[in-house]
Amino acid sequence: MADSDAPNAADSLSREERAFLTALNDLGVRYLLVGMSAALLQGATLATEDINLWFEDIADERIGEAARRAGAAWVTRMQPPRLAGAAGERFDVVTTMDGLPDFAAEYAGSIAFDLGGLAIRVLPLQRIIASKRAAGRAKDRAALVLLEATARLLQATAKRGRAPGPKEGRKRRS
Repeated sequence: MADSDAPNAADSLSREERAFLTALNDLGVRYLLVGMSAALLQGATLATEDINLWFEDIADERIGEAARRAGAAWVTRMQPPRLAGAAGERFDVVTTMDGLPDFAAEYAGSIAFDLGGLAIRVLPLQRIIASKRAAGRAKDRAALVLLEATARLLQATAKRGRAPGPKEGRKRRS
């Protein structure tokens, strides 16, 4: 997998968001970036306002510790839990992904990205497409046309021997 030098994704995280993700990594919490944010990192040209995180175990107490380190709170009285405070304004917690197996299976096939020194794992574009197709919501059906076009472009570029490169961020070898 090739790298891209575009820095925009790393710049789009607030200080608090970066602190939360860094704390999750430091504490060894397994999570995936999923949904449109993950698709954007892989070259999709759609927009999203939220950042969807899928945790291996939402009851993991280390998530609360990561929130505290970022100046936020991990609110577990609601389902799914929420991150409260400046670090949590854009984060949404996902507990399942329509049409996909469990977290462990998807984590095993995830892509490692380096976002300006922040290591994250991302659900691959083809898996995002599969989930959106299974969800069948109107907004997902609308996004599928562009997501599938992006996937075709990345596949064609890879076949020609050029690095497809994500739009933002830097892919790392897993």
